[in-house]
Amino acid sequence: MSASFGTLLLVGVLVMSTGTAYAAPLAGIGGFTIQADEIRADSAVIYPGSDDTSEQGAYPMAVVEQKGVEIDGMKLIKELNVDSIPGLSGNARIVMTSSETVEADQQIIKVSNIQAEQATFNHQLIDEHDSDDPTRKFDIKSGSATEDIEGRTVSIDSDGPAQVLKNAKINTHYLATNTISLPGLELDIQYDADGDGQYDETSGNGE
Repeated sequence: MSASFGTLLLVGVLVMSTGTAYAAPLAGIGGFTIQADEIRADSAVIYPGSDDTSEQGAYPMAVVEQKGVEIDGMKLIKELNVDSIPGLSGNARIVMTSSETVEADQQIIKVSNIQAEQATFNHQLIDEHDSDDPTRKFDIKSGSATEDIEGRTVSIDSDGPAQVLKNAKINTHYLATNTISLPGLELDIQYDADGDGQYDETSGNGE
């Protein structure tokens, strides 16, 4: 557990110093929460997949690939029980926030739950495929990820973002980005010694 907590601290330092998020440390620890006022993507593909979690070696997930991503009001939260660390008890969490619009050219996330007060998809295609590979049997595409869609009476073509999620909360197990910019980044370590859900939020950025 102490090694895991140390890894999270290292991830935070790397993000602050290089502006790049690394997938491997986060993926090996388990679920973390991404919250945002709004998430926009120019292109998006969603398909079935799997990955490990903190409790299971493999678990079904949705894989979301996005290009041209913008995130307003981003907050990433990772909570850990620290009872096994000498001198500590209860829970600790990392809260990573950005006060301005986060931009990523490409990213892949693996999720077990997505919630949004409002979701908008432009130029959307939901399609099944004949394949022995479960990850290729079904996908949802939007924006430039789709080809022109034309039926006998319908032609689907739309300007604007492929995907917009407002007031989103995503339970995430894996995050990989090619290039990401996090202006106004703040990283807080918050502590809940008795495990009652009340964290020491010295910066005021906690929930």
